[in-house]
Amino acid sequence: MLEVITLDSGIRLVLNSMDSVRSLSIGIWCNNGSVNENDDEQGISHFIEHMLFKGTKNRDHFQIVNEIDKLGGQMNAFTSKECTCFYVKCLDEHFYATAEVLTDMICNPTFPADELEKEKGVVIEEINMNSDDPDDVAFDILEDNVYHGMGMAHPVLGTKDTVSSFTHDKLDEYYFDHYTRDEIIVSIAGSFDRNEVIEYFEEKFYNLKEHRECATDKNVSATAAGGYIEVTKDIEQAHIAMGIRLFPAEDPRRYPMMLLCNLLGGGMSSRLMQNVRVKKGLAYSVYSMTGFYSHTGLFVICAGVAKDKVDEALGAIKEELDRLKGNDISTEEFQSSKEQLKSSFIFGQESVQNLMINNARNLLTYGRCITPSEILNMIDDITLDDINDVKKEICDYNNFNIINVTGNIYRYSHDQNEFHNCSKQI
Repeated sequence: MLEVITLDSGIRLVLNSMDSVRSLSIGIWCNNGSVNENDDEQGISHFIEHMLFKGTKNRDHFQIVNEIDKLGGQMNAFTSKECTCFYVKCLDEHFYATAEVLTDMICNPTFPADELEKEKGVVIEEINMNSDDPDDVAFDILEDNVYHGMGMAHPVLGTKDTVSSFTHDKLDEYYFDHYTRDEIIVSIAGSFDRNEVIEYFEEKFYNLKEHRECATDKNVSATAAGGYIEVTKDIEQAHIAMGIRLFPAEDPRRYPMMLLCNLLGGGMSSRLMQNVRVKKGLAYSVYSMTGFYSHTGLFVICAGVAKDKVDEALGAIKEELDRLKGNDISTEEFQSSKEQLKSSFIFGQESVQNLMINNARNLLTYGRCITPSEILNMIDDITLDDINDVKKEICDYNNFNIINVTGNIYRYSHDQNEFHNCSKQI
């Protein structure tokens, strides 16, 4: 059973009970991520995510993690472009104990000064680790170009300069301005007593502000022109990420695009896999994926190829994009992709943690939870005409921003609308 309850505090509860399990997943979500940050605040949402584990008015860092470990629970958090989540998966008998730790972290953070300075070093090392991963480098540069001029271009981790500038007062002000009751969702999936959960959370979060007053920069800039950027790193393989901006999550074309993405690069029988890897032997990994947000979206093709095979691989990818311009999608291929999409969704419904995450994301994005039957019906209702309608969004190779992490570096000048060759390596 799935239901949404708005408490007197303004907090929204998303409850999804499952009688067949003995576990539950509790997630406390805030509608806040890197898109909410000003340029000098880049990375502050992610940094606050780290700092909430470092101490509250009632617990120090060790007490927070030890209380969950003693119960056999699994605790973690993540920050994305548009939201932050703190979650625990535990046995149903430990609901109160785990919920108490989570709510204490959200309601009573102290941002201790000694931990703050240490955590700067930790996050800077996370940024360094990200810089050492060619896939992460390619994707960060891709997003910076596709979303240029938008808050969506802000890297979730921030920069070394912005992270180094964070102070206790800056964290405290940002946190209590953005983590307000109208922007918080508690999502629970698994085995629990409905009345006990409602009673527990009814009295929580009242020390947080009722409403968020600061504006979120969700402007949508002009669509970025396609281009090619090549980046030098000391690696054995070229890592390609090529992307194009899409429509936002609420657009009804979302599910047809997801089906088309799966058909193009979602599995072993997909067109990209069969042409780039199986037929031509140019890549071990090649796939496509979509990302949808409240006000924009992204379609991406990724591949890992030999340094001297980049042009051939891009040519093979272009072949498949050009094929989409025709009407050669067979009924068999279409139905196969539809069944794969449905199976992937249904498999995800069998995990309490996936349910907790999906329900909260739906509520944040759409303002309501979408039932599994609704989603399956929307997938079933997709037609070949729907696919032919959305494929024009992605089939023009020249519209893609292409990032190749392997060779000479090119910097893009948005003011002059041209690429500049640089000898600098990163």
